[in-house]
Amino acid sequence: MIDEEPVVPPETTTLPTHPGVYWYRPVGLSSSLRLEMCLTEGELTVWWADRPIAIAMLTGHWRGPIPPSTGPTSG
Repeated sequence: MIDEEPVVPPETTTLPTHPGVYWYRPVGLSSSLRLEMCLTEGELTVWWADRPIAIAMLTGHWRGPIPPSTGPTSG
């Protein structure tokens, strides 16, 4: 039996539309950040520095949502 890994959508500049965990790569950077999206007063936000920031203010590339981990498996 072959275990299949969850599929994460390809990177895009389209903003996420649902809460969840996403990879975000800001414009000009080569590395990505793992961010958790939440609904704050009806708007999708991420915790940035010390406060929630609307994702509409972030320019970059998104990938996700990242499926939840099922943890290590024994083989």
